[in-house]
Amino acid sequence: MNLKTVHPACLFGTWLIIGTMCSATLYAEVTPVPAYCPDPAVAPVAPRRADPSGQPIDLWANRFDARNPDYAEASGDVELRRADQVLSSDLMRYLPADKQVEIPGAMIFRDSAIRATADSAHYSFLNDTGNLQGVEYRLAGATANGSAREMELSAGNRSFLRDLRFTTCPGEDPEWELLARELELRHEEGYGIARGARLEFMDIPFLYLPWVTFPIDARRKSGFLYPHFSSANDNGFEMGIPYYWNIAPNQDATLMPRYFTDRGFMMTGEYRMLTPRTAGELEFDFLFDDKKTNRNRHHYTVQHHTAINRRWRAAVQVDRVSDPLYFQDFGLSLAQTARQFLHSYAGIDGGGRYWTFSLLADDFQVIDESVSAASEPYRRLPRIYYSLDRPLGNSGLRFGLESEVVSFDRDIGVTGVRTDIYPQLGWGMERYWGFVRGEAGYRYTHYDLDLKGATGNDRPDRGTEILSLDAGMYFERELNSGRVQTLEPRFFYLYVPFENQDDLPDFDTAEFTFGFSQLFHTNRFTGADRQSDANRATLAVTTRSLDPVSGQERWGLALGQIFHFQEQRVGLSGQAPLDIDTSPLVAEFSWHPFTRFTGRLGVQWNWENRELDVGSVGFDYRTSKGGRLGFEYRFRRDRLDQFDVRHYWPVNEKWRVISRLKYSLEESDLLEAQAGIEYESCCWALRLISRRYLRSRDGDERDALYLELNLKGLGSFGREPPPLFYDEAP
Repeated sequence: MNLKTVHPACLFGTWLIIGTMCSATLYAEVTPVPAYCPDPAVAPVAPRRADPSGQPIDLWANRFDARNPDYAEASGDVELRRADQVLSSDLMRYLPADKQVEIPGAMIFRDSAIRATADSAHYSFLNDTGNLQGVEYRLAGATANGSAREMELSAGNRSFLRDLRFTTCPGEDPEWELLARELELRHEEGYGIARGARLEFMDIPFLYLPWVTFPIDARRKSGFLYPHFSSANDNGFEMGIPYYWNIAPNQDATLMPRYFTDRGFMMTGEYRMLTPRTAGELEFDFLFDDKKTNRNRHHYTVQHHTAINRRWRAAVQVDRVSDPLYFQDFGLSLAQTARQFLHSYAGIDGGGRYWTFSLLADDFQVIDESVSAASEPYRRLPRIYYSLDRPLGNSGLRFGLESEVVSFDRDIGVTGVRTDIYPQLGWGMERYWGFVRGEAGYRYTHYDLDLKGATGNDRPDRGTEILSLDAGMYFERELNSGRVQTLEPRFFYLYVPFENQDDLPDFDTAEFTFGFSQLFHTNRFTGADRQSDANRATLAVTTRSLDPVSGQERWGLALGQIFHFQEQRVGLSGQAPLDIDTSPLVAEFSWHPFTRFTGRLGVQWNWENRELDVGSVGFDYRTSKGGRLGFEYRFRRDRLDQFDVRHYWPVNEKWRVISRLKYSLEESDLLEAQAGIEYESCCWALRLISRRYLRSRDGDERDALYLELNLKGLGSFGREPPPLFYDEAP
């Protein structure tokens, strides 16, 4: 029997109590079920395509009896359907005098999110109240499940669950459970209140919460988060309890009191703000009266970005620390502890179809005590930059301009204003078989200096022509394997006449680190204080093997070298002319034999000295079961000689071993070592990592221990270890 219009009040009341109370029983993270876990008892009925409240309702039953004036009754395989929601029972009764729905026997409710059973249920329209007895529920497609002695729907769109239990562990003896005397769900406000709650792990009470609130939908809710803890040899045991503050829909903050047994009390915080045009963030750490240094210590970072309109943006960053040793004591890696400067700036930038403009002022805080006052970076107060790149009709010609005005300031040494202008006229042609680009430019740089009592020219300048030609061709052939191999030769010529620059200051200039991209640059120096002279040609070739369908590169090889026709006389202060015939031969090779493997090799061979200047080799391998193995070796003559091995490997379905070793061969020094284990079951995971790492360039080491317990569907306790692998190439 299919009845779509009989007793709509009865149908509405049934959906109200079951759909509202069961589907919102508990707001929990639904985690994927590992393959070795038993299949979830419930699979989703169907993906929910629309809000079920507006969908038609179907009632199916073997019998329907409305002859009794006191009640109407459906019996025998009763099934109520609306969209993906299904309610099943043997008997359903509606009492019109009391406006009450009764399901006196067992019932089952299921939809795309949940499956719930109850021993009995009723709902009263007079009082807007309902009740279910003996409830058991399970989230669809997951192992999350639980029970409640009673579920009650009261007036005001609130519901209560009493003697509640929740877990994501399968079976009758779960490894962890969350139990509560009473759970109140305030649906309109979007949060719940648990009273008399406790968390048990391996039948041992782990955490007791006499009163706690939590969100039951996507709306954010202020409250305490799970504590974290770790241990380090110089800071002692650390414990922190974060508090999340939902200030407004577009603002929030996290405050975390932390206590170090060897340092004292620290307050850590983060504030975030977001509007359609702005984004801001504040992070700070404040240590009250460090037990080891007997003073307050802090670090804070402020960032703010604003989109003024479609063309213009503004940004501010302030980064400050109380003392140079702060990151050595509280940093998590050598990259943090080895920082020499903290950069703060404020600026505005914009652009159009052919032009860009920026205005910037910045400052640096020196946090490396080995940096002398004469080596500190200059403040730019301000830097004004404008560039233009505009085609001249359809002739292939284009006009370009790069210009910059910077005021450099520092407490010690020469200061002043530098103006740099570089107009260019270029021509280019792009075809399917290759390209040709030519460019002629003139670079003029002028200084207004404050010599601070020193002798010399306080208004030096420099002007020099820059001529370049860049050409390349594309060839390809089909291999017997069906793949396509390319051959891409390239020629680059650069001419820049010598201009004596010995009387120019060195505000922000350094030499680029040589690599494949430097084969085609017009200046081997950064900044505008030096323009290298050149009369040289670059010959390079790239060949790649490509999948003809996806275009994915299987392997690629790039070779290139510079041939000098005269010595390079321009250098940094105190640097002798560079009289070499050729640059090192640069070779870069990448290999992707299958999806989960990436290999790479880089070499710079010095033909003049017959020795290797730079070398690197590495690979990254991922298994289908989640394992990962990585290796990287890097060498730079007289500067760097180190390797890095990273290992994350499943021993079986539940156990994994973790290790990392980063070692400097040149200094015979350990840079970082990690060793640990990870256990994962269907409903919880544990990770224990021991770590030793270099926290300063003086060889000072730190030992740390990280313990993280993850109760799936509930959250993590402890402190997450630092990342073992990085997605970006080293």
